[in-house]
Amino acid sequence: MAQGLPRRNVKFDNVPSFAISGFFGGINPNEGNISFFSDKLVPQLGANGQIVLDTVQHDFVANIKMSPLIFKRMAIWMTQHVKKYEEMHGEIQVGQMKQKSDPDQPSYYG
Repeated sequence: MAQGLPRRNVKFDNVPSFAISGFFGGINPNEGNISFFSDKLVPQLGANGQIVLDTVQHDFVANIKMSPLIFKRMAIWMTQHVKKYEEMHGEIQVGQMKQKSDPDQPSYYG
């Protein structure tokens, strides 16, 4: 008798959840990675003694490493979900996305 794949036991108890503002990451022949961050305004004192909120700090909350295969599977899975969502609710307006232009550096979106 041929042996099948092992059964999966999925457990979601005590899994941390994060609200994110953006992500940073990339893929190379060894691994894919995505780091998620949450933005926080950093108050500073201005010249006239008033509080100025002109600095945004990225607080990284998770760094996920995976094989290139899982990275691609995740991209396909996410694309399928976005397509289904947009078929039901209309196109998600992205606006202008900030991205580094150096192809040798990981992409940065926020």
